[in-house]
Amino acid sequence: MEKTKKENLVFDGRILKFYNDEVTLDNGETSKREYVSHRGGVCCLAVHDGKIYFEKQYRYAVRKEIFELPAGKLEAGENPMDAMKRELKEELGFISHNMEYIDFIYPSVGYTNEKIYLFYSSDNELSTQSLDEDEFLSISPLSIKDAYKKLDNNEIHDAKTVCLMLKLRNRLLKD
Repeated sequence: MEKTKKENLVFDGRILKFYNDEVTLDNGETSKREYVSHRGGVCCLAVHDGKIYFEKQYRYAVRKEIFELPAGKLEAGENPMDAMKRELKEELGFISHNMEYIDFIYPSVGYTNEKIYLFYSSDNELSTQSLDEDEFLSISPLSIKDAYKKLDNNEIHDAKTVCLMLKLRNRLLKD
């Protein structure tokens, strides 16, 4: 186990914090560890009328539109299930009456402590979408079989979406 010798906050942003810490290694030597601290997020595979609801959203970091499941950032101290219900309402206009916690993932442990909580929602009531001012996305419902064909054809590249779809594959494709 490495021990933090000196924590060094390099950047404190609205969403991310960047650190360049000094650590003591198992052998007693000193080294540096750079990492990004993130409050975490949520992602949900939501089914309504036999369809999985996806979003297409431009993601600046990769400079293209990404096909993904609804997701969002956790607010400070926010309960993950409450956050996911909020995001479903905002992004899809869904009110979830049956949300189930599935698991969590660390999307990239080599440089960030981000933790994404994964959910499944199977009883959704249609309501009104209420996107954030700076949020632009289109909703893409697909049949369950078509969604998994898209996954199998390597057309889905968002890690949280891939992980959650794989975790629910046997349940959703049992017929």
